[in-house]
Amino acid sequence: MADDRGPSPLDRDSAYEDASIFVDAEAALRVVARLRDALGIVEDDSPELTVGALRVSGAHNDYATGRRAHPFDFLQWPTVLECEATAGTPAEVVQAVAVVLEALWRGGFKALAACDFEDELPARGGIDRYPYPAPALDRGAVSLGTGTWWKNLTSPGKRKVRNL
Repeated sequence: MADDRGPSPLDRDSAYEDASIFVDAEAALRVVARLRDALGIVEDDSPELTVGALRVSGAHNDYATGRRAHPFDFLQWPTVLECEATAGTPAEVVQAVAVVLEALWRGGFKALAACDFEDELPARGGIDRYPYPAPALDRGAVSLGTGTWWKNLTSPGKRKVRNL
C-alpha cells in the first residue's frame, strides 16, 4: 500500500528538509545546552539533540564577520542551529522548528529561522520580532523596502555537499 502521508521531509528536494536558526549568542554549545534544559531533554552532553522530527546541532555562523552591524542583522549573529528533518511529515517538521524557536525566545535569545517554510512558523520564523529597517531614501528615489530579502539566500544546510 502506498504511503498516504505525502512526501517525506527527507526527500532531497523537499522544502521541509532543513532549517537554519540564527541565534545572537557567542557559544553554540551553550545555546544547545540551554535549549536541552529548556525543553527537558535528557541526553548526553553531545553537540546535537533531537526535537521531534529534527536533529539540531549548533555551530559557529560562517556568515558572521564580526563587523558592527544592525542588531537585527541575523546573518551577523554568531551562532547557527542547523535543523535537519530525520522523519515525520512537513507539519511535524514545522512544529518541531516552532518548538525550538519558542524555547529560545522564552530563554531570552534573539533567534530567527531561515528556511523555505518560515511563513508557517510563529512570528514568520522570527522576522516579525526582529524587523530589519527599510533603507533610507536616496535623493528622492522610492525605496522598494527590504521585504523578504533573506529568502534569496541559501540555507547553510543546503550548501553542504551531499554524498550520494
